[in-house]
Amino acid sequence: MLLLPLAVWGKTPLKDRVVLIAGASGDIGFATAKRFLQDGAFVVAHYNQNKGRLEALKVHYPDHLKLIATDFREPKNVEALWKESLSWKKKMDIIVNSSGVDKEAKPSDDLYSVIHDTMAINYFSPVLLSTLALDHFKKTKIPGVIINIGSRATFRRLPEGYYHYSDSKAALTRYTQQIAKDNADKGIVAVVIAPGPVEGQMFGNLNSDVRKKCLESMPTKKPVTIEEVVNVIDFYATGQAPSGTVGVFDLMGASWTH
Repeated sequence: MLLLPLAVWGKTPLKDRVVLIAGASGDIGFATAKRFLQDGAFVVAHYNQNKGRLEALKVHYPDHLKLIATDFREPKNVEALWKESLSWKKKMDIIVNSSGVDKEAKPSDDLYSVIHDTMAINYFSPVLLSTLALDHFKKTKIPGVIINIGSRATFRRLPEGYYHYSDSKAALTRYTQQIAKDNADKGIVAVVIAPGPVEGQMFGNLNSDVRKKCLESMPTKKPVTIEEVVNVIDFYATGQAPSGTVGVFDLMGASWTH
Protein backbone atom coordinates (compact mmCIF):
# COMPACT_ATOMS: atom_id res chain seq x y z
CA MET A 1 0.00 0.00 0.00
CA LEU A 2 1.29 3.45 -0.93
CA LEU A 3 1.84 5.69 2.10
CA LEU A 4 1.77 9.40 1.37
CA PRO A 5 3.45 12.09 3.48
CA LEU A 6 1.30 13.77 6.10
CA ALA A 7 1.38 17.06 4.20
CA VAL A 8 -0.46 15.41 1.31
CA TRP A 9 -3.34 14.64 3.61
CA GLY A 10 -3.43 18.23 4.87
CA LYS A 11 -2.07 17.43 8.32
CA THR A 12 0.66 19.67 9.73
CA PRO A 13 2.99 17.76 12.09
CA LEU A 14 3.32 19.15 15.60
CA LYS A 15 7.07 18.46 15.76
CA ASP A 16 8.96 21.61 16.81
CA ARG A 17 5.82 23.74 16.93
CA VAL A 18 5.36 25.84 20.07
CA VAL A 19 2.16 25.48 22.04
CA LEU A 20 0.82 27.31 25.10
CA ILE A 21 -1.70 25.31 27.12
CA ALA A 22 -3.53 27.31 29.76
CA GLY A 23 -4.89 25.09 32.50
CA ALA A 24 -2.42 22.28 31.80
CA SER A 25 -2.82 20.82 35.26
CA GLY A 26 -6.47 19.99 34.57
CA ASP A 27 -7.57 16.75 32.97
CA ILE A 28 -8.05 18.10 29.43
CA GLY A 29 -5.00 20.37 29.54
CA PHE A 30 -2.72 17.68 30.91
CA ALA A 31 -3.84 15.07 28.39
CA THR A 32 -3.34 17.61 25.58
CA ALA A 33 0.16 18.48 26.81
CA LYS A 34 1.08 14.81 26.94
CA ARG A 35 -0.24 14.16 23.42
CA PHE A 36 1.56 17.17 21.95
CA LEU A 37 4.84 16.31 23.66
CA GLN A 38 4.64 12.78 22.30
CA ASP A 39 4.29 14.33 18.85
CA GLY A 40 7.41 16.46 19.25
CA ALA A 41 5.95 19.87 20.13
CA PHE A 42 7.47 22.37 22.54
CA VAL A 43 4.83 22.92 25.23
CA VAL A 44 4.41 25.75 27.71
CA ALA A 45 2.20 24.34 30.45
CA HIS A 46 0.39 26.85 32.65
CA TYR A 47 -0.92 25.85 36.05
CA ASN A 48 -2.00 27.64 39.20
CA GLN A 49 -1.08 25.43 42.16
CA ASN A 50 -1.33 21.78 41.16
CA LYS A 51 1.92 20.92 39.40
CA GLY A 52 2.59 17.37 40.60
CA ARG A 53 1.91 15.39 37.45
CA LEU A 54 3.30 18.16 35.25
CA GLU A 55 6.63 17.89 37.07
CA ALA A 56 6.53 14.14 36.56
CA LEU A 57 5.90 14.71 32.85
CA LYS A 58 8.81 17.12 32.63
CA VAL A 59 11.18 14.34 33.72
CA HIS A 60 10.44 12.62 30.41
CA TYR A 61 10.49 15.80 28.30
CA PRO A 62 13.00 18.12 30.01
CA ASP A 63 13.82 20.14 26.90
CA HIS A 64 10.33 20.27 25.42
CA LEU A 65 8.21 21.23 28.44
CA LYS A 66 8.24 24.55 30.27
CA LEU A 67 6.11 25.00 33.40
CA ILE A 68 4.76 28.39 34.46
CA ALA A 69 2.61 29.04 37.54
CA THR A 70 0.06 31.84 37.24
CA ASP A 71 -3.13 32.82 39.07
CA PHE A 72 -5.62 33.99 36.44
CA ARG A 73 -7.74 35.84 38.98
CA GLU A 74 -5.30 38.74 38.53
CA PRO A 75 -5.36 40.18 34.97
CA LYS A 76 -1.74 41.37 35.12
CA ASN A 77 -0.65 37.75 35.55
CA VAL A 78 -2.08 36.80 32.17
CA GLU A 79 0.18 39.21 30.30
CA ALA A 80 3.16 38.11 32.39
CA LEU A 81 2.44 34.49 31.44
CA TRP A 82 2.33 35.40 27.76
CA LYS A 83 5.62 37.32 27.87
CA GLU A 84 7.42 34.49 29.67
CA SER A 85 5.94 31.91 27.29
CA LEU A 86 6.99 33.86 24.21
CA SER A 87 10.51 34.44 25.52
CA TRP A 88 11.18 30.69 25.63
CA LYS A 89 11.30 29.93 21.89
CA LYS A 90 10.69 33.47 20.60
CA LYS A 91 7.49 32.42 18.86
CA MET A 92 4.12 30.78 19.42
CA ASP A 93 2.12 28.65 16.98
CA ILE A 94 -0.87 27.37 18.94
CA ILE A 95 -2.68 28.27 22.13
CA VAL A 96 -5.17 26.04 23.92
CA ASN A 97 -7.29 27.71 26.58
CA SER A 98 -8.50 24.86 28.78
CA SER A 99 -8.56 26.63 32.15
CA GLY A 100 -11.92 26.38 33.82
CA VAL A 101 -13.78 26.59 37.10
CA ASP A 102 -17.42 25.71 37.77
CA LYS A 103 -17.90 26.50 41.44
CA GLU A 104 -21.52 26.43 42.52
CA ALA A 105 -22.85 29.73 43.87
CA LYS A 106 -24.59 29.01 47.18
CA PRO A 107 -26.72 31.47 49.16
CA SER A 108 -24.05 31.62 51.85
CA ASP A 109 -21.30 32.57 49.38
CA ASP A 110 -20.00 35.99 48.48
CA LEU A 111 -21.73 35.96 45.10
CA TYR A 112 -19.56 38.72 43.65
CA SER A 113 -16.37 36.79 44.44
CA VAL A 114 -17.72 33.58 42.92
CA ILE A 115 -18.82 35.34 39.73
CA HIS A 116 -15.58 37.37 39.54
CA ASP A 117 -13.37 34.30 39.84
CA THR A 118 -15.45 32.34 37.32
CA MET A 119 -15.38 35.12 34.74
CA ALA A 120 -11.68 35.82 35.35
CA ILE A 121 -10.67 32.21 34.75
CA ASN A 122 -13.26 31.11 32.17
CA TYR A 123 -13.57 34.29 30.12
CA PHE A 124 -11.17 37.16 30.83
CA SER A 125 -7.96 35.10 30.82
CA PRO A 126 -8.62 33.22 27.55
CA VAL A 127 -9.74 36.46 25.90
CA LEU A 128 -6.56 38.25 26.99
CA LEU A 129 -4.36 35.35 25.88
CA SER A 130 -6.19 35.09 22.57
CA THR A 131 -5.79 38.83 21.99
CA LEU A 132 -2.05 38.67 22.68
CA ALA A 133 -1.72 35.61 20.47
CA LEU A 134 -3.57 37.30 17.62
CA ASP A 135 -1.23 40.27 17.78
CA HIS A 136 1.77 37.91 17.63
CA PHE A 137 0.33 35.89 14.75
CA LYS A 138 -0.37 39.01 12.70
CA LYS A 139 3.01 40.61 13.35
CA THR A 140 4.94 37.44 12.52
CA LYS A 141 2.52 36.28 9.79
CA ILE A 142 2.20 32.92 11.55
CA PRO A 143 -1.03 31.12 10.58
CA GLY A 144 -1.67 30.41 14.23
CA VAL A 145 -4.37 28.37 15.92
CA ILE A 146 -6.49 29.38 18.91
CA ILE A 147 -8.51 26.61 20.54
CA ASN A 148 -10.87 27.61 23.34
CA ILE A 149 -12.65 25.02 25.44
CA GLY A 150 -16.29 26.01 25.76
CA SER A 151 -19.19 23.99 27.07
CA ARG A 152 -22.61 22.60 26.29
CA ALA A 153 -23.73 24.99 29.02
CA THR A 154 -23.55 27.77 26.43
CA PHE A 155 -26.60 26.26 24.73
CA ARG A 156 -28.32 24.17 27.39
CA ARG A 157 -29.16 25.52 30.84
CA LEU A 158 -27.45 24.32 33.99
CA PRO A 159 -29.07 24.03 37.42
CA GLU A 160 -29.46 27.12 39.59
CA GLY A 161 -26.13 28.06 41.13
CA TYR A 162 -24.20 27.46 37.91
CA TYR A 163 -25.67 30.25 35.79
CA HIS A 164 -22.45 32.25 35.93
CA TYR A 165 -20.54 29.27 34.50
CA SER A 166 -22.92 29.17 31.53
CA ASP A 167 -22.55 32.92 31.07
CA SER A 168 -18.76 32.73 31.03
CA LYS A 169 -18.70 29.97 28.41
CA ALA A 170 -21.31 31.72 26.28
CA ALA A 171 -19.25 34.91 26.30
CA LEU A 172 -16.09 32.99 25.37
CA THR A 173 -17.89 31.28 22.51
CA ARG A 174 -19.18 34.54 21.08
CA TYR A 175 -15.77 36.21 21.39
CA THR A 176 -14.02 33.32 19.63
CA GLN A 177 -16.49 33.41 16.75
CA GLN A 178 -15.88 37.11 16.26
CA ILE A 179 -12.08 36.93 16.21
CA ALA A 180 -12.25 33.93 13.88
CA LYS A 181 -14.31 35.84 11.36
CA ASP A 182 -12.13 38.96 11.56
CA ASN A 183 -8.88 37.03 11.07
CA ALA A 184 -9.83 34.26 8.67
CA ASP A 185 -8.20 36.03 5.73
CA LYS A 186 -4.85 35.88 7.58
CA GLY A 187 -4.88 32.09 7.85
CA ILE A 188 -5.57 32.22 11.58
CA VAL A 189 -7.91 29.54 12.91
CA ALA A 190 -10.00 30.11 16.05
CA VAL A 191 -12.46 27.50 17.25
CA VAL A 192 -14.49 26.50 20.27
CA ILE A 193 -14.78 22.89 21.40
CA ALA A 194 -18.00 22.52 23.38
CA PRO A 195 -18.25 19.26 25.31
CA GLY A 196 -21.02 18.11 27.56
CA PRO A 197 -20.01 16.75 30.97
CA VAL A 198 -16.46 15.41 30.68
CA GLU A 199 -15.16 12.57 32.81
CA GLY A 200 -12.55 13.62 35.34
CA GLN A 201 -12.02 15.84 38.34
CA MET A 202 -14.27 18.77 37.42
CA PHE A 203 -17.27 16.53 36.76
CA GLY A 204 -16.47 14.47 39.83
CA ASN A 205 -16.48 17.57 42.02
CA LEU A 206 -20.10 18.38 41.16
CA ASN A 207 -22.65 17.38 43.75
CA SER A 208 -24.22 13.99 43.11
CA ASP A 209 -27.62 15.42 42.15
CA VAL A 210 -26.11 17.65 39.47
CA ARG A 211 -23.99 14.77 38.13
CA LYS A 212 -27.09 12.59 37.94
CA LYS A 213 -29.05 15.24 36.05
CA CYS A 214 -26.15 15.78 33.65
CA LEU A 215 -25.96 12.11 32.75
CA GLU A 216 -29.73 11.82 32.45
CA SER A 217 -29.60 14.62 29.87
CA MET A 218 -27.16 12.65 27.71
CA PRO A 219 -28.83 10.14 25.38
CA THR A 220 -25.52 8.28 25.37
CA LYS A 221 -25.90 7.96 29.17
CA LYS A 222 -22.21 8.54 29.76
CA PRO A 223 -19.84 11.51 30.05
CA VAL A 224 -17.56 12.64 27.25
CA THR A 225 -14.11 11.07 27.53
CA ILE A 226 -11.00 13.19 27.88
CA GLU A 227 -9.49 11.39 24.89
CA GLU A 228 -12.37 12.53 22.68
CA VAL A 229 -11.73 16.16 23.56
CA VAL A 230 -7.98 15.79 22.97
CA ASN A 231 -8.63 14.13 19.61
CA VAL A 232 -10.61 17.18 18.46
CA ILE A 233 -7.96 19.58 19.82
CA ASP A 234 -5.33 17.64 17.86
CA PHE A 235 -7.54 17.72 14.75
CA TYR A 236 -7.61 21.52 14.70
CA ALA A 237 -4.04 22.03 15.96
CA THR A 238 -2.67 19.97 13.09
CA GLY A 239 -4.57 21.99 10.50
CA GLN A 240 -6.85 19.26 9.25
CA ALA A 241 -9.88 21.53 8.88
CA PRO A 242 -8.89 25.19 8.47
CA SER A 243 -12.31 25.98 7.01
CA GLY A 244 -13.71 25.03 10.39
CA THR A 245 -12.55 28.34 11.82
CA VAL A 246 -15.34 30.28 13.60
CA GLY A 247 -17.01 26.95 14.26
CA VAL A 248 -18.21 25.33 17.46
CA PHE A 249 -17.40 21.63 17.59
CA ASP A 250 -19.97 19.84 19.75
CA LEU A 251 -19.18 16.81 21.88
CA MET A 252 -22.54 16.51 23.58
CA GLY A 253 -23.63 12.89 23.27
CA ALA A 254 -26.70 13.77 21.17
CA SER A 255 -28.03 15.96 23.98
CA TRP A 256 -28.31 19.21 22.00
CA THR A 257 -28.77 20.37 18.44
CA HIS A 258 -28.43 23.92 17.17
